[in-house]
Amino acid sequence: MNTGPDFICIGAEKAGTTWLYDNIRHHPDVWLPPSPFKELHYFNDRVPHKDLLHIGRFNHGSILRRYSPILHNPPYETFRWLWRFNHHHNDSMHWYRSLFTKEGKVSGDITPLYSTLDERGAEYARKVVGDKCKVFIVLRDPVSRFWSSIKMLYRYKNIDITSEDTSTILEVMQYPYMALKSDYSRMIDTWRPFFDNDMFGIFFFDDLVADNSLFLRNVCQFIGLSDSDWLSPHLDKESNKDKHQINMPDDIKSAVSRHYLPELEKLSSMIGGHTVTWLENARKAADS
Repeated sequence: MNTGPDFICIGAEKAGTTWLYDNIRHHPDVWLPPSPFKELHYFNDRVPHKDLLHIGRFNHGSILRRYSPILHNPPYETFRWLWRFNHHHNDSMHWYRSLFTKEGKVSGDITPLYSTLDERGAEYARKVVGDKCKVFIVLRDPVSRFWSSIKMLYRYKNIDITSEDTSTILEVMQYPYMALKSDYSRMIDTWRPFFDNDMFGIFFFDDLVADNSLFLRNVCQFIGLSDSDWLSPHLDKESNKDKHQINMPDDIKSAVSRHYLPELEKLSSMIGGHTVTWLENARKAADS
């Protein structure tokens, strides 16, 4: 019987999850959903956060239409998976578990929006995947994460963010869809009670930037891959990179830093590490 994924990466959005997918899927002992279905969105569709009920389900159909040229003649195994995913799509545990083809490989689900789940969602996830599935999150300085996230949002809407006034951008920061994605202490407090300490991992985007091969090796070890000699051929791939490299204006950075100070103070006490530096940087920016 298929028991579902061996690991789940719950985020955070704009913290290297696409880069992780682009690299770890090439490991000979790993199975991930075929590109472009990096994100399955099962749990956030099935049990969304109460503040996100108005958003509706993730539109997988748009992905199928967008990528139809490259999916026109897929390999047989990919075709079988797409058929199961698309034509047998339902909300059952059995359907979700059936998406993960084991064949002796470590399988996973990398969906950053799982970080927005509340306690009901995390409890349901634990019920579906059981006690053998590892869960981890990659954290990024919430100030820079917010800016990267809102730039992506504006790109999708085809709006020039440089023409947007500061007050509107700061208002968007308060929307639940945006706010939940940087509320790291809530994410940890929501998920960790349902998974034992050795089954829940916290990684940092800072470490990915500093040494991406070591970062990937540490993630591989956490999810149960022992081949320390494997080296991804795509370590230097710049996934979802902002081609325009628009820097955050000082007034926005100062306001966003002030906003995240309480969360950063909580994080620095909770897990330390890079969060202490994030707090120091936010305090400096907030005072400028």
